[in-house]
Amino acid sequence: MTTDYESIRNTLLMCRYDVSASPPPDAAGVYALFLTNVAAVTNLTVESEVLYVGMTESSLEVRSHFTHSHSGFSSPRRSIGSLLKEELHLYARPRACGPSRTNITNFRFSDKGEQRLIDWMKRHLTYGFCRVERVGKNVREIESRLIKELRPPLNLTGWPNPQRAHLRARRGECREEASKSRGVA
Repeated sequence: MTTDYESIRNTLLMCRYDVSASPPPDAAGVYALFLTNVAAVTNLTVESEVLYVGMTESSLEVRSHFTHSHSGFSSPRRSIGSLLKEELHLYARPRACGPSRTNITNFRFSDKGEQRLIDWMKRHLTYGFCRVERVGKNVREIESRLIKELRPPLNLTGWPNPQRAHLRARRGECREEASKSRGVA
């Protein structure tokens, strides 16, 4: 387990895992999603292969953006889906049938669309993970520093992302579609 920022950063950037590889240890840490080909998302400017940076205080499996049944619990997955909506023929739906506003805000895609999105992610993304010794404030500080330094385009907060308005508009289109299809979760 690494403790200093530079070691954590280097481990995260150098150790990449295929989505089908065994999951990382059940531990707190920081993770990154990487594009294997920066041209795979044509309507997003990607300066490096780093697409998203996140953290978990318990286990990356809980934060799995690749294996959950739908995008309603994955912000980067909703962002990728909103960017690839036309290409993958995705249709936004409420996350669940209830009246909660978060069922629209945290939309998902139709079941077949979710599968197309997962297949795309498995072809075009890898991930990195680095355990962090002290959880809580420490892992959050490291995540924040990584976001500021690496400037991942899918992170909508934590740095002055010039693509924030574009991503929010695309996600807004999906929220609107999900709202119109309420009751079809």
